[in-house]
Amino acid sequence: MKRTLRILGIAVPLALALTAVVVLPGWVPLFPRAMQRGMTEGLLRGTLFFYVAVCLAAFVGAPYFGWRTIQNWRRKRRGSRSERVFLLCLSCLFSFVALELGAAAVQAWTHRFPILTATFPARPADAYRIVVLGESSALGEPYRPWISIGQIVAWKLGEAMPDRRFETEILAWLGDSLEKQHQKLGRITQRPDAVIVYSGHNEFAARFEENRDYSLDLEPRAAVVRQLHQASLLSPFCRLVYELISKNRLDSPPSLKDHHQLIDPPLCSPTEAAAILTDFTARLEAIVAYCERIGALPILVISPANEADYEPSRSTLAPGVDQAERNRLVVDFQEARDAEPAKAEAFLRAILDRHPGFAEAHYRLGKILERSERIDEAREHFRLALDDDGLPIRCPEPFREAYRQVAERHPGCILIDGRREVAAASPSDLLDDHVIEDTHHPNLKGYVALAAAVLRELADRAVFGSASTAIQPPTLAASVAHFGIDPKRLAEACDRTSLHYKRVSGYRYDPAERLEASRRFAEAARRLRAGATIHEVGLPAFDFQETNQGASSK
Repeated sequence: MKRTLRILGIAVPLALALTAVVVLPGWVPLFPRAMQRGMTEGLLRGTLFFYVAVCLAAFVGAPYFGWRTIQNWRRKRRGSRSERVFLLCLSCLFSFVALELGAAAVQAWTHRFPILTATFPARPADAYRIVVLGESSALGEPYRPWISIGQIVAWKLGEAMPDRRFETEILAWLGDSLEKQHQKLGRITQRPDAVIVYSGHNEFAARFEENRDYSLDLEPRAAVVRQLHQASLLSPFCRLVYELISKNRLDSPPSLKDHHQLIDPPLCSPTEAAAILTDFTARLEAIVAYCERIGALPILVISPANEADYEPSRSTLAPGVDQAERNRLVVDFQEARDAEPAKAEAFLRAILDRHPGFAEAHYRLGKILERSERIDEAREHFRLALDDDGLPIRCPEPFREAYRQVAERHPGCILIDGRREVAAASPSDLLDDHVIEDTHHPNLKGYVALAAAVLRELADRAVFGSASTAIQPPTLAASVAHFGIDPKRLAEACDRTSLHYKRVSGYRYDPAERLEASRRFAEAARRLRAGATIHEVGLPAFDFQETNQGASSK
Protein backbone atom coordinates (compact mmCIF):
# COMPACT_ATOMS: atom_id res chain seq x y z
CA MET A 1 0.00 0.00 0.00
CA LYS A 2 2.76 2.43 0.90
CA ARG A 3 4.52 1.61 -2.34
CA THR A 4 1.33 2.30 -4.31
CA LEU A 5 0.82 5.65 -2.59
CA ARG A 6 4.43 6.55 -3.24
CA ILE A 7 4.05 5.76 -6.93
CA LEU A 8 0.82 7.75 -7.10
CA GLY A 9 2.50 10.65 -5.30
CA ILE A 10 5.05 10.80 -8.09
CA ALA A 11 2.83 9.88 -11.04
CA VAL A 12 -0.10 12.23 -10.41
CA PRO A 13 1.92 15.49 -10.19
CA LEU A 14 3.99 14.36 -13.16
CA ALA A 15 0.84 13.64 -15.20
CA LEU A 16 -0.64 17.02 -14.28
CA ALA A 17 2.59 18.78 -15.22
CA LEU A 18 2.76 16.99 -18.58
CA THR A 19 -0.92 17.79 -19.24
CA ALA A 20 -0.30 21.46 -18.49
CA VAL A 21 2.72 21.51 -20.83
CA VAL A 22 0.65 19.98 -23.64
CA VAL A 23 -2.66 21.80 -23.12
CA LEU A 24 -1.77 25.21 -21.67
CA PRO A 25 0.06 26.68 -24.72
CA GLY A 26 -3.12 26.29 -26.75
CA TRP A 27 -5.19 28.16 -24.15
CA VAL A 28 -2.75 30.95 -23.30
CA PRO A 29 -3.49 33.07 -26.44
CA LEU A 30 -7.17 33.09 -25.41
CA PHE A 31 -6.43 34.69 -22.05
CA PRO A 32 -6.46 38.53 -21.61
CA ARG A 33 -3.10 40.13 -22.35
CA ALA A 34 -2.70 41.20 -18.71
CA MET A 35 -3.13 37.58 -17.59
CA GLN A 36 -0.68 36.36 -20.24
CA ARG A 37 1.81 38.97 -19.08
CA GLY A 38 1.43 37.91 -15.45
CA MET A 39 1.82 34.21 -16.25
CA THR A 40 4.93 34.83 -18.31
CA GLU A 41 6.48 37.02 -15.66
CA GLY A 42 5.68 34.48 -12.94
CA LEU A 43 7.42 31.79 -14.94
CA LEU A 44 10.46 33.98 -15.55
CA ARG A 45 10.74 34.96 -11.90
CA GLY A 46 10.46 31.31 -11.00
CA THR A 47 13.45 30.55 -13.17
CA LEU A 48 15.48 33.06 -11.15
CA PHE A 49 14.67 31.22 -7.93
CA PHE A 50 15.57 27.97 -9.66
CA TYR A 51 18.82 29.54 -10.82
CA VAL A 52 19.71 30.64 -7.27
CA ALA A 53 19.03 27.11 -6.00
CA VAL A 54 21.23 25.62 -8.72
CA CYS A 55 24.03 28.08 -7.90
CA LEU A 56 23.89 27.27 -4.20
CA ALA A 57 23.92 23.54 -4.87
CA ALA A 58 26.73 23.85 -7.40
CA PHE A 59 29.08 26.23 -5.59
CA VAL A 60 28.24 25.57 -1.94
CA GLY A 61 26.79 22.09 -1.83
CA ALA A 62 29.21 20.44 -4.26
CA PRO A 63 32.41 21.42 -2.37
CA TYR A 64 30.90 20.64 1.04
CA PHE A 65 29.38 17.27 0.20
CA GLY A 66 32.38 16.44 -1.96
CA TRP A 67 34.55 16.90 1.12
CA ARG A 68 32.13 14.79 3.18
CA THR A 69 32.18 12.06 0.53
CA ILE A 70 36.00 11.95 0.53
CA GLN A 71 35.96 11.71 4.29
CA ASN A 72 33.54 8.78 4.13
CA TRP A 73 35.64 7.05 1.51
CA ARG A 74 38.69 7.34 3.72
CA ARG A 75 36.66 5.65 6.44
CA LYS A 76 35.59 3.04 3.87
CA ARG A 77 31.97 4.06 4.12
CA ARG A 78 30.61 3.99 0.57
CA GLY A 79 27.05 4.57 -0.55
CA SER A 80 26.33 7.15 2.15
CA ARG A 81 23.69 9.90 1.87
CA SER A 82 26.50 12.49 1.49
CA GLU A 83 27.66 10.70 -1.64
CA ARG A 84 24.18 10.82 -3.19
CA VAL A 85 23.77 14.51 -2.34
CA PHE A 86 27.22 15.21 -3.80
CA LEU A 87 26.18 13.59 -7.09
CA LEU A 88 23.04 15.76 -7.11
CA CYS A 89 25.11 18.91 -6.49
CA LEU A 90 27.55 17.86 -9.18
CA SER A 91 24.60 17.53 -11.58
CA CYS A 92 23.58 21.06 -10.61
CA LEU A 93 27.06 22.27 -11.47
CA PHE A 94 26.77 20.76 -14.95
CA SER A 95 23.26 22.24 -15.24
CA PHE A 96 24.64 25.66 -14.30
CA VAL A 97 27.26 25.45 -17.03
CA ALA A 98 24.63 24.34 -19.54
CA LEU A 99 22.31 27.21 -18.54
CA GLU A 100 25.04 29.81 -18.93
CA LEU A 101 26.27 28.48 -22.26
CA GLY A 102 22.73 28.19 -23.60
CA ALA A 103 21.75 31.68 -22.46
CA ALA A 104 24.95 33.13 -23.95
CA ALA A 105 24.16 31.42 -27.26
CA VAL A 106 20.57 32.74 -27.25
CA GLN A 107 21.69 36.29 -26.48
CA ALA A 108 24.44 36.18 -29.08
CA TRP A 109 21.96 35.01 -31.71
CA THR A 110 19.23 37.46 -30.72
CA HIS A 111 21.56 40.48 -30.72
CA ARG A 112 23.84 39.35 -33.52
CA PHE A 113 25.05 41.67 -36.20
CA PRO A 114 23.34 40.54 -39.41
CA ILE A 115 25.22 39.22 -42.41
CA LEU A 116 24.57 41.90 -45.01
CA THR A 117 24.70 40.82 -48.62
CA ALA A 118 26.94 42.70 -51.03
CA THR A 119 25.68 40.93 -54.16
CA PHE A 120 22.47 42.10 -55.79
CA PRO A 121 20.74 41.41 -59.12
CA ALA A 122 21.20 43.90 -61.93
CA ARG A 123 18.58 46.61 -62.34
CA PRO A 124 17.84 49.40 -64.84
CA ALA A 125 20.47 52.14 -65.00
CA ASP A 126 17.85 54.87 -64.64
CA ALA A 127 16.58 53.53 -61.27
CA TYR A 128 17.68 55.18 -58.02
CA ARG A 129 16.69 53.39 -54.82
CA ILE A 130 16.47 55.05 -51.39
CA VAL A 131 16.24 52.80 -48.31
CA VAL A 132 14.97 54.43 -45.10
CA LEU A 133 15.96 53.00 -41.71
CA GLY A 134 14.60 54.18 -38.38
CA GLU A 135 11.56 54.27 -36.15
CA SER A 136 8.19 55.98 -36.36
CA SER A 137 9.64 59.39 -37.22
CA ALA A 138 11.41 57.93 -40.26
CA LEU A 139 8.09 56.28 -41.17
CA GLY A 140 6.32 59.66 -41.12
CA GLU A 141 4.20 59.25 -37.97
CA PRO A 142 1.52 60.53 -37.54
CA TYR A 143 1.12 61.03 -41.32
CA ARG A 144 2.07 57.53 -42.40
CA PRO A 145 1.71 56.13 -44.99
CA TRP A 146 1.05 59.30 -46.91
CA ILE A 147 4.17 61.37 -46.31
CA SER A 148 7.65 60.97 -44.79
CA ILE A 149 11.15 62.32 -45.26
CA GLY A 150 12.10 59.58 -47.74
CA GLN A 151 8.97 60.05 -49.82
CA ILE A 152 9.49 63.83 -50.04
CA VAL A 153 13.13 63.38 -51.11
CA ALA A 154 12.22 60.83 -53.82
CA TRP A 155 9.42 63.07 -55.12
CA LYS A 156 11.62 66.17 -55.49
CA LEU A 157 14.46 64.20 -57.07
CA GLY A 158 11.98 62.80 -59.58
CA GLU A 159 10.83 66.32 -60.41
CA ALA A 160 14.42 67.46 -60.94
CA MET A 161 15.32 64.44 -63.10
CA PRO A 162 12.15 63.21 -64.83
CA ASP A 163 14.15 60.80 -67.00
CA ARG A 164 15.07 58.72 -63.91
CA ARG A 165 12.99 56.57 -61.54
CA PHE A 166 13.38 57.29 -57.82
CA GLU A 167 12.09 54.53 -55.56
CA THR A 168 11.76 54.48 -51.77
CA GLU A 169 11.95 51.33 -49.66
CA ILE A 170 10.94 52.22 -46.11
CA LEU A 171 12.14 49.63 -43.59
CA ALA A 172 11.46 51.99 -40.67
CA TRP A 173 8.70 50.87 -38.31
CA LEU A 174 6.89 51.93 -35.16
CA GLY A 175 8.90 51.38 -31.99
CA ASP A 176 11.96 49.89 -33.71
CA SER A 177 15.42 50.35 -32.26
CA LEU A 178 18.47 50.65 -34.49
CA GLU A 179 19.25 47.01 -33.65
CA LYS A 180 15.98 45.85 -35.23
CA GLN A 181 16.52 48.08 -38.24
CA HIS A 182 20.07 46.80 -38.67
CA GLN A 183 18.70 43.25 -38.82
CA LYS A 184 16.03 44.29 -41.33
CA LEU A 185 18.75 45.71 -43.56
CA GLY A 186 19.97 42.14 -44.02
CA ARG A 187 16.70 41.26 -45.78
CA ILE A 188 16.90 43.72 -48.68
CA THR A 189 16.97 42.12 -52.12
CA GLN A 190 17.92 45.14 -54.24
CA ARG A 191 20.99 47.33 -53.90
CA PRO A 192 20.21 50.78 -52.49
CA ASP A 193 21.81 53.91 -53.93
CA ALA A 194 21.24 55.86 -50.72
CA VAL A 195 20.39 54.84 -47.16
CA ILE A 196 18.72 57.32 -44.81
CA VAL A 197 19.24 56.50 -41.10
CA TYR A 198 16.85 58.40 -38.82
CA SER A 199 16.89 56.69 -35.42
CA GLY A 200 17.62 57.32 -31.74
CA HIS A 201 14.34 57.84 -29.90
CA ASN A 202 13.51 54.19 -29.19
CA GLU A 203 16.80 52.80 -27.96
CA PHE A 204 15.54 52.57 -24.38
CA ALA A 205 11.76 52.33 -24.91
CA ALA A 206 12.23 49.30 -27.18
CA ARG A 207 14.11 47.47 -24.42
CA PHE A 208 12.69 48.58 -21.07
CA GLU A 209 9.06 48.87 -20.06
CA GLU A 210 8.09 52.12 -18.34
CA ASN A 211 6.82 50.37 -15.20
CA ARG A 212 9.85 48.14 -14.78
CA ASP A 213 10.76 46.49 -11.49
CA TYR A 214 13.54 48.66 -10.07
CA SER A 215 14.51 46.10 -7.44
CA LEU A 216 15.29 43.65 -10.21
CA ASP A 217 16.76 45.78 -12.95
CA LEU A 218 18.01 49.06 -11.50
CA GLU A 219 21.34 49.28 -9.71
CA PRO A 220 20.41 49.24 -5.99
CA ARG A 221 21.78 51.80 -3.55
CA ALA A 222 22.85 49.37 -0.81
CA ALA A 223 26.47 48.41 -1.41
CA VAL A 224 26.03 44.67 -0.80
CA VAL A 225 22.87 44.42 -2.90
CA ARG A 226 24.48 46.51 -5.63
CA GLN A 227 27.45 44.17 -5.73
CA LEU A 228 25.14 41.16 -5.98
CA HIS A 229 23.24 42.86 -8.79
CA GLN A 230 26.47 43.67 -10.61
CA ALA A 231 27.57 40.06 -10.18
CA SER A 232 24.28 38.83 -11.64
CA LEU A 233 24.87 40.97 -14.73
CA LEU A 234 27.96 38.86 -15.40
CA SER A 235 25.65 35.87 -15.85
CA PRO A 236 24.26 35.46 -19.41
CA PHE A 237 21.30 33.58 -17.94
CA CYS A 238 20.37 36.40 -15.52
CA ARG A 239 20.79 39.03 -18.23
CA LEU A 240 18.53 37.00 -20.52
CA VAL A 241 15.82 36.69 -17.85
CA TYR A 242 16.01 40.42 -17.03
CA GLU A 243 15.66 41.22 -20.72
CA LEU A 244 12.68 38.87 -21.21
CA ILE A 245 10.87 40.26 -18.15
CA SER A 246 11.32 43.80 -19.44
CA LYS A 247 10.21 42.95 -23.00
CA ASN A 248 7.19 41.09 -21.65
CA ARG A 249 6.01 44.37 -20.08
CA LEU A 250 6.60 46.65 -23.08
CA ASP A 251 2.94 46.73 -24.10
CA SER A 252 1.74 47.41 -20.57
CA PRO A 253 0.06 50.86 -20.50
CA PRO A 254 1.62 53.19 -17.92
CA SER A 255 -0.46 53.94 -14.87
CA LEU A 256 -2.00 57.39 -14.49
CA LYS A 257 -2.43 57.05 -10.73
CA ASP A 258 0.16 57.30 -7.95
CA HIS A 259 2.95 55.69 -9.94
CA HIS A 260 5.46 58.53 -10.19
CA GLN A 261 6.71 61.38 -8.03
CA LEU A 262 8.52 64.63 -8.74
CA ILE A 263 11.81 62.85 -7.98
CA ASP A 264 11.90 59.51 -9.80
CA PRO A 265 14.50 56.80 -10.38
CA PRO A 266 15.90 56.60 -13.91
CA LEU A 267 14.49 54.04 -16.33
CA CYS A 268 17.72 52.05 -16.41
CA SER A 269 21.06 51.86 -14.66
CA PRO A 270 24.23 53.60 -15.89
CA THR A 271 25.64 50.18 -16.78
CA GLU A 272 22.64 49.41 -18.99
CA ALA A 273 22.66 52.88 -20.58
CA ALA A 274 26.35 52.59 -21.47
CA ALA A 275 25.79 49.18 -23.06
CA ILE A 276 22.92 50.52 -25.20
CA LEU A 277 24.99 53.49 -26.38
CA THR A 278 27.90 51.19 -27.28
CA ASP A 279 25.60 48.93 -29.30
CA PHE A 280 23.95 51.91 -31.05
CA THR A 281 27.30 53.40 -32.04
CA ALA A 282 28.64 50.07 -33.28
CA ARG A 283 25.55 49.42 -35.40
CA LEU A 284 25.56 52.94 -36.85
CA GLU A 285 29.22 52.47 -37.75
CA ALA A 286 28.47 49.08 -39.31
CA ILE A 287 25.60 50.45 -41.41
CA VAL A 288 27.71 53.32 -42.76
CA ALA A 289 30.63 50.98 -43.50
CA TYR A 290 28.24 48.62 -45.31
CA CYS A 291 26.90 51.49 -47.42
CA GLU A 292 30.43 52.39 -48.45
CA ARG A 293 31.18 48.76 -49.31
CA ILE A 294 28.22 48.44 -51.70
CA GLY A 295 28.51 51.95 -53.13
CA ALA A 296 25.44 53.45 -51.42
CA LEU A 297 25.36 56.98 -50.02
CA PRO A 298 24.74 57.02 -46.24
CA ILE A 299 22.56 59.91 -45.06
CA LEU A 300 22.47 60.29 -41.26
CA VAL A 301 19.72 62.36 -39.65
CA ILE A 302 20.28 63.40 -36.03
CA SER A 303 16.79 62.94 -34.57
CA PRO A 304 15.06 66.15 -33.42
CA ALA A 305 12.48 66.15 -30.63
CA ASN A 306 10.08 68.50 -28.90
CA GLU A 307 12.13 70.35 -26.32
CA ALA A 308 10.28 73.59 -25.50
CA ASP A 309 6.71 72.21 -25.29
CA TYR A 310 7.29 68.73 -23.88
CA GLU A 311 8.10 68.21 -20.21
CA PRO A 312 10.71 65.68 -19.09
CA SER A 313 9.16 62.35 -18.14
CA ARG A 314 11.36 61.63 -15.12
CA SER A 315 13.51 63.98 -13.06
CA THR A 316 16.23 62.21 -11.12
CA LEU A 317 18.82 62.91 -8.44
CA ALA A 318 22.18 61.33 -7.75
CA PRO A 319 21.91 58.14 -5.64
CA GLY A 320 23.82 59.74 -2.75
CA VAL A 321 21.26 62.50 -2.10
CA ASP A 322 19.61 61.81 1.28
CA GLN A 323 15.90 61.89 2.01
CA ALA A 324 16.04 65.22 3.85
CA GLU A 325 17.48 66.95 0.79
CA ARG A 326 14.92 65.26 -1.44
CA ASN A 327 12.10 66.55 0.76
CA ARG A 328 13.64 70.02 0.71
CA LEU A 329 13.82 69.98 -3.10
CA VAL A 330 10.14 69.04 -3.39
CA VAL A 331 9.16 71.96 -1.14
CA ASP A 332 11.43 74.40 -3.00
CA PHE A 333 10.11 73.27 -6.38
CA GLN A 334 6.48 73.71 -5.29
CA GLU A 335 7.29 77.22 -4.07
CA ALA A 336 8.81 77.95 -7.46
CA ARG A 337 5.66 76.72 -9.24
CA ASP A 338 3.47 78.94 -7.05
CA ALA A 339 5.65 82.08 -7.21
CA GLU A 340 5.63 84.96 -9.67
CA PRO A 341 8.12 84.58 -12.57
CA ALA A 342 10.98 86.62 -11.06
CA LYS A 343 10.91 84.74 -7.76
CA ALA A 344 10.28 81.43 -9.49
CA GLU A 345 13.39 81.95 -11.59
CA ALA A 346 15.46 82.52 -8.46
CA PHE A 347 14.03 79.40 -6.80
CA LEU A 348 14.73 77.26 -9.86
CA ARG A 349 18.28 78.55 -10.27
CA ALA A 350 18.93 77.76 -6.59
CA ILE A 351 17.67 74.19 -7.15
CA LEU A 352 19.92 73.80 -10.18
CA ASP A 353 22.91 75.13 -8.26
CA ARG A 354 22.44 72.21 -5.86
CA HIS A 355 21.30 69.64 -8.43
CA PRO A 356 22.39 70.65 -11.95
CA GLY A 357 20.92 67.50 -13.48
CA PHE A 358 17.34 67.96 -12.26
CA ALA A 359 15.38 67.95 -15.52
CA GLU A 360 12.08 69.43 -14.31
CA ALA A 361 13.83 72.54 -12.96
CA HIS A 362 15.62 73.05 -16.29
CA TYR A 363 12.33 72.78 -18.17
CA ARG A 364 10.39 75.17 -15.92
CA LEU A 365 13.23 77.68 -15.99
CA GLY A 366 13.31 77.41 -19.77
CA LYS A 367 9.59 78.28 -19.95
CA ILE A 368 10.14 81.38 -17.80
CA LEU A 369 13.06 82.47 -19.98
CA GLU A 370 11.05 81.83 -23.14
CA ARG A 371 8.20 84.05 -21.92
CA SER A 372 10.68 86.83 -21.17
CA GLU A 373 12.14 86.38 -24.70
CA ARG A 374 15.56 85.22 -23.53
CA ILE A 375 15.48 82.59 -26.25
CA ASP A 376 19.13 81.53 -26.36
CA GLU A 377 19.23 80.81 -22.64
CA ALA A 378 15.83 79.13 -22.75
CA ARG A 379 17.00 76.88 -25.59
CA GLU A 380 19.93 75.67 -23.50
CA HIS A 381 17.75 74.80 -20.52
CA PHE A 382 15.25 72.97 -22.72
CA ARG A 383 18.11 70.94 -24.18
CA LEU A 384 19.39 70.09 -20.70
CA ALA A 385 15.88 69.06 -19.62
CA LEU A 386 15.81 66.60 -22.53
CA ASP A 387 19.31 65.25 -21.94
CA ASP A 388 18.75 64.82 -18.17
CA ASP A 389 15.39 63.10 -18.61
CA GLY A 390 15.47 59.82 -16.68
CA LEU A 391 13.10 58.21 -19.19
CA PRO A 392 14.84 58.86 -22.53
CA ILE A 393 12.19 58.60 -25.24
CA ARG A 394 13.79 61.56 -27.04
CA CYS A 395 17.22 61.11 -28.61
CA PRO A 396 19.70 62.33 -25.93
CA GLU A 397 23.08 63.99 -26.46
CA PRO A 398 25.28 60.84 -26.25
CA PHE A 399 23.36 59.35 -29.19
CA ARG A 400 23.45 62.62 -31.13
CA GLU A 401 27.19 62.68 -30.55
CA ALA A 402 27.43 59.11 -31.86
CA TYR A 403 26.05 60.39 -35.19
CA ARG A 404 28.64 63.14 -35.30
CA GLN A 405 31.52 60.80 -34.48
CA VAL A 406 30.52 58.26 -37.12
CA ALA A 407 30.12 61.00 -39.73
CA GLU A 408 33.54 62.38 -38.83
CA ARG A 409 35.10 58.96 -39.43
CA HIS A 410 33.29 58.68 -42.78
CA PRO A 411 33.57 62.00 -44.64
CA GLY A 412 31.68 60.56 -47.60
CA CYS A 413 28.38 60.36 -45.71
CA ILE A 414 25.86 63.17 -45.37
CA LEU A 415 25.07 64.34 -41.83
CA ILE A 416 21.85 66.27 -41.21
CA ASP A 417 21.57 67.99 -37.82
CA GLY A 418 17.84 67.50 -37.42
CA ARG A 419 17.65 69.73 -34.34
CA ARG A 420 19.16 72.70 -36.14
CA GLU A 421 17.18 72.21 -39.38
CA VAL A 422 13.79 71.83 -37.71
CA ALA A 423 14.37 74.64 -35.19
CA ALA A 424 15.23 76.97 -38.08
CA ALA A 425 11.76 76.30 -39.50
CA SER A 426 10.05 77.27 -36.23
CA PRO A 427 8.72 80.83 -35.83
CA SER A 428 9.98 80.76 -32.23
CA ASP A 429 13.47 79.45 -33.18
CA LEU A 430 12.79 76.64 -30.70
CA LEU A 431 11.99 72.96 -31.06
CA ASP A 432 8.38 73.28 -29.96
CA ASP A 433 4.79 72.55 -31.00
CA HIS A 434 5.20 74.70 -34.12
CA VAL A 435 7.45 72.09 -35.73
CA ILE A 436 7.15 68.91 -33.62
CA GLU A 437 3.77 67.16 -33.46
CA ASP A 438 4.15 65.51 -30.05
CA THR A 439 7.11 63.96 -28.23
CA HIS A 440 9.49 63.63 -31.15
CA HIS A 441 7.50 63.20 -34.39
CA PRO A 442 7.88 66.27 -36.61
CA ASN A 443 4.74 67.81 -38.01
CA LEU A 444 4.34 68.59 -41.71
CA LYS A 445 6.57 71.63 -41.46
CA GLY A 446 9.24 69.64 -39.62
CA TYR A 447 9.28 66.80 -42.14
CA VAL A 448 9.51 69.25 -45.04
CA ALA A 449 12.45 70.99 -43.32
CA LEU A 450 14.33 67.69 -42.87
CA ALA A 451 13.71 66.63 -46.46
CA ALA A 452 14.82 70.05 -47.70
CA ALA A 453 18.10 69.65 -45.78
CA VAL A 454 18.75 66.26 -47.41
CA LEU A 455 18.02 67.68 -50.87
CA ARG A 456 20.26 70.69 -50.20
CA GLU A 457 23.18 68.42 -49.30
CA LEU A 458 22.62 66.24 -52.38
CA ALA A 459 22.67 69.35 -54.56
CA ASP A 460 25.70 70.89 -52.85
CA ARG A 461 27.70 67.69 -53.30
CA ALA A 462 26.57 67.36 -56.90
CA VAL A 463 25.62 63.73 -56.26
CA PHE A 464 23.79 63.64 -59.60
CA GLY A 465 26.38 65.62 -61.53
CA SER A 466 25.16 68.61 -63.50
CA ALA A 467 21.56 67.52 -62.92
CA SER A 468 21.99 68.35 -59.24
CA THR A 469 21.47 72.03 -59.99
CA ALA A 470 17.84 71.28 -60.86
CA ILE A 471 17.06 69.98 -57.36
CA GLN A 472 14.63 72.34 -55.66
CA PRO A 473 13.54 72.41 -51.99
CA PRO A 474 9.98 71.34 -51.20
CA THR A 475 7.39 73.80 -49.97
CA LEU A 476 4.61 73.05 -47.53
CA ALA A 477 1.83 73.89 -49.95
CA ALA A 478 3.30 71.74 -52.72
CA SER A 479 3.95 68.84 -50.34
CA VAL A 480 0.42 68.94 -48.96
CA ALA A 481 -1.03 69.03 -52.46
CA HIS A 482 1.27 66.33 -53.92
CA PHE A 483 0.66 63.80 -51.13
CA GLY A 484 -3.02 64.57 -50.73
CA ILE A 485 -2.90 65.70 -47.10
CA ASP A 486 -6.52 66.81 -46.78
CA PRO A 487 -8.56 67.55 -43.62
CA LYS A 488 -9.69 63.92 -43.42
CA ARG A 489 -6.12 62.63 -43.29
CA LEU A 490 -5.08 65.36 -40.90
CA ALA A 491 -7.96 64.35 -38.63
CA GLU A 492 -6.62 60.80 -38.59
CA ALA A 493 -3.15 62.15 -37.79
CA CYS A 494 -4.64 64.20 -34.92
CA ASP A 495 -6.29 61.06 -33.55
CA ARG A 496 -2.93 59.28 -33.54
CA THR A 497 -1.26 62.21 -31.81
CA SER A 498 -4.05 62.33 -29.24
CA LEU A 499 -3.56 58.63 -28.45
CA HIS A 500 0.20 59.17 -28.23
CA TYR A 501 -0.15 61.98 -25.70
CA LYS A 502 -2.64 59.93 -23.68
CA ARG A 503 -0.22 57.01 -23.46
CA VAL A 504 2.86 59.05 -22.52
CA SER A 505 0.91 61.03 -19.92
CA GLY A 506 1.40 58.12 -17.51
CA TYR A 507 5.16 58.59 -17.70
CA ARG A 508 5.01 61.72 -15.51
CA TYR A 509 4.20 62.43 -11.89
CA ASP A 510 1.79 65.10 -13.15
CA PRO A 511 0.05 64.01 -16.38
CA ALA A 512 -2.21 67.08 -16.65
CA GLU A 513 -0.34 68.91 -19.44
CA ARG A 514 -0.07 65.83 -21.64
CA LEU A 515 -3.71 64.89 -21.07
CA GLU A 516 -4.66 68.43 -22.10
CA ALA A 517 -2.58 68.07 -25.28
CA SER A 518 -4.39 64.79 -25.97
CA ARG A 519 -7.73 66.55 -25.55
CA ARG A 520 -6.72 69.39 -27.90
CA PHE A 521 -5.74 67.01 -30.69
CA ALA A 522 -8.88 64.92 -30.22
CA GLU A 523 -10.95 68.10 -30.46
CA ALA A 524 -9.00 69.18 -33.58
CA ALA A 525 -9.78 65.82 -35.20
CA ARG A 526 -13.47 66.22 -34.37
CA ARG A 527 -13.63 69.72 -35.82
CA LEU A 528 -11.75 68.73 -38.98
CA ARG A 529 -14.25 65.94 -39.60
CA ALA A 530 -17.07 68.39 -38.95
CA GLY A 531 -15.86 70.62 -41.77
CA ALA A 532 -13.49 73.09 -40.11
CA THR A 533 -10.56 74.28 -42.18
CA ILE A 534 -7.07 73.53 -40.95
CA HIS A 535 -6.30 77.07 -39.77
CA GLU A 536 -9.48 77.09 -37.69
CA VAL A 537 -8.57 74.17 -35.40
CA GLY A 538 -6.24 76.32 -33.29
CA LEU A 539 -3.20 74.05 -32.96
CA PRO A 540 0.33 75.53 -33.23
CA ALA A 541 1.29 72.77 -35.64
CA PHE A 542 -1.15 74.19 -38.20
CA ASP A 543 -0.38 77.84 -37.58
CA PHE A 544 1.31 78.57 -40.89
CA GLN A 545 -0.26 79.99 -44.02
CA GLU A 546 1.30 77.64 -46.58
CA THR A 547 -0.32 74.58 -45.02
CA ASN A 548 -3.65 76.34 -44.70
CA GLN A 549 -3.67 77.21 -48.38
CA GLY A 550 -2.45 73.80 -49.53
CA ALA A 551 -4.83 71.69 -47.49
CA SER A 552 -7.95 73.83 -47.51
CA SER A 553 -7.86 73.81 -51.29
CA LYS A 554 -8.57 70.07 -51.18
